[in-house]
Amino acid sequence: MSKHYQYGFNVLELMVGIAVLGILLGLGVPSFTQIIRDNRVVADTNELVVALSFARSEAVKRGLPTAVCARTAPTTDVCRTGTENDWSSGWLVFADMAGTAGVIDVGDEILQRFDAAPAGVTILTNDRPVVGFAATGLPPTGAIDTTFTIRHAACTGNNLRTVRISATGRLNTNRRACP
Repeated sequence: MSKHYQYGFNVLELMVGIAVLGILLGLGVPSFTQIIRDNRVVADTNELVVALSFARSEAVKRGLPTAVCARTAPTTDVCRTGTENDWSSGWLVFADMAGTAGVIDVGDEILQRFDAAPAGVTILTNDRPVVGFAATGLPPTGAIDTTFTIRHAACTGNNLRTVRISATGRLNTNRRACP
């Protein structure tokens, strides 16, 4: 008498396995998407803090004013002007040799370039396309109330970050609930 072994799955076992997999994916994918959004906002907040801290320390180190400005486009070395407050195209850190904050002149040196924010992430300020630091590391008079707001378009939960520059040039970051 020979023994016959059956290998593989029958149709019923296969359908149950696919149903369980579908349920697990349905529960896991939305939360994973939210984690990705949160990480993008945190990463851009950290890059902005790095740029502002670097500009402040370079101002003290060089004894010259430095500035951080919003780029007009991700691939240009041109600063936004006026009251444009969108920093989502990236930003530049430069030594402002001529002292004309917000304008990169012939003698100015670009110290760092930061890329544009990922799709869906917006970085806005209170109508300041440029943040400058004097040679002492302090923000210029009148520029002490600069606040950045970093958020994802699909903002949910505590996915909104703010960065504020104090009168002493110190940076404060906060996590807030989305409106």
